[in-house]
Amino acid sequence: MARISWKEKKKNKEVLEEIGLKHTELLKTIKTRQLAYYGHIRRHQSLQKSIMEGKINGKRQRGRKRKSWLGNIEETTTRRINECCEVALNREEWRRTIASNLWQETEQR
Repeated sequence: MARISWKEKKKNKEVLEEIGLKHTELLKTIKTRQLAYYGHIRRHQSLQKSIMEGKINGKRQRGRKRKSWLGNIEETTTRRINECCEVALNREEWRRTIASNLWQETEQR
């Protein structure tokens, strides 16, 4: 975007100011793209879909459970993942879901 090298050692805040974005706008953009990509994956038969839906055999390591990508989708949409899977199959309905989610997020701030 702004062609800022990591070697310049600028803080995130400085970079965002230089680009002209606020932290909340950046998060909103990330969440929007994440939801759009999830819908794209759900509608197509692909390796990514198989990986996303798959389970890994074996034991989980000790400690806190890692936050999953699907968990983030649930948290962002405030819906269960089962509902998200159903809605994402219909592109227009999924787009409305994304738009309404962003509208609610904007109202909360």
